[in-house]
Amino acid sequence: MKEESPLLERNVQPPQPRLTSRLLLVLAVICGVTTANAYYAQPLLDKISVDLDASSAQAASIVTAGQIGAAFGLLLIVPAADIMRRRTLLTCLFGANAVALAGSAVAPSVVWMVVLSFVIGVGAVAIPILSAYTAGLADDATRGRALGVVMGGVLFGILLSRTVASLIAAAGGWRTVFVVAAVLMAVVAVVMRSIVSSDAPTLGTPYGAQVLSVLTQFRRHPILRTRCFLGACVMATFTAFWTSVAFLLAREPFSYGQIGIGVFALSGVAGAMMTSSGGRLIDRFRHWRWQSTGVGLFLLALSFAVLALGRTQILWLVVGAILMDAAIQAVHVTNQSVVYEVDPAARARIASGYMTCFAVGGAAGSALSAQAYDRWGWYGACWVGVAFSVAALLAWALGSAHEREAQRMLRRHEATTAP
Repeated sequence: MKEESPLLERNVQPPQPRLTSRLLLVLAVICGVTTANAYYAQPLLDKISVDLDASSAQAASIVTAGQIGAAFGLLLIVPAADIMRRRTLLTCLFGANAVALAGSAVAPSVVWMVVLSFVIGVGAVAIPILSAYTAGLADDATRGRALGVVMGGVLFGILLSRTVASLIAAAGGWRTVFVVAAVLMAVVAVVMRSIVSSDAPTLGTPYGAQVLSVLTQFRRHPILRTRCFLGACVMATFTAFWTSVAFLLAREPFSYGQIGIGVFALSGVAGAMMTSSGGRLIDRFRHWRWQSTGVGLFLLALSFAVLALGRTQILWLVVGAILMDAAIQAVHVTNQSVVYEVDPAARARIASGYMTCFAVGGAAGSALSAQAYDRWGWYGACWVGVAFSVAALLAWALGSAHEREAQRMLRRHEATTAP
């Protein structure tokens, strides 16, 4: 028996829009632009630390604060997507993002940047709300592909944000980056209101009970717990690399300027280009998702061995970044494909739980890698990535029983429903 009562009949749902290719593309672009806000600062950390008279670890706390803000919003705001109008909630989030970005453009100190980065992180929780919305519009046969396209947009936003930020900063200074970002978010808010339906809430549950029900989902579903841990670990490896590599590239032996760092960030775009195709494969081979996750995690650990060789050789950094981003996105898209099937009526709360773990992992990765880089240099940062990769592999192995049983049930279901 479900814990939430269905919404009263007075809240009759309007017909859901059809998930056309055009709508899917617009959703992917919005997710990419919104995601980029949390990552503009990464390639600028060296410049920000000099301009605001801060150490590299203090500057890196800007990135960490954004991840903490995202975790806060994911836990306390995303569950509200099931009990309030989605369009209203998204408008508030995009508006908060625009204001915080504008404030970052005039921030007088690292402390202000940290506070505003926290707010930007909170605003970024529009992403899981939109991904859950996308999952609801898609059917079982196309959900993996749809999520792959949206996550491809997210990864493009993350990776291109570094290049765009570097180019804009080279031309007009790092503060100009945040001015441009604020304007973009204002445009996104207008576009969003024209494409996201003003649907009534799907549940009549009080807010407090809705937030607590996120924890209930963890208690009820072992698969969700395992996948959330895997998501936290892969995001930790991602931020561990991208937080530290800006300092590596800005100093000897590379001594790259903002443009050079921005061009390097394009190396990860190859991983984003693989996510749509990867989503199609997930749809086609849904009963192999657990095995493919293990392969992805192994490649993730291997990528940091390659990245360690890049301390003095840019080629190894490029190859390692491509391998790392592709592995992370493969695991991330697979995770979402699995967890959104756990309870279709609770997708917003499941998104809240999963992405909260994702953001917490990101905060841990950026904080630990910054400290490791300060103490032990590039090898220290790479060891942080290796540690999280190995932890994910262990969780994958220990959590196999529940998901293997789910795979057997899926095979039986497919066999009985096949024409």
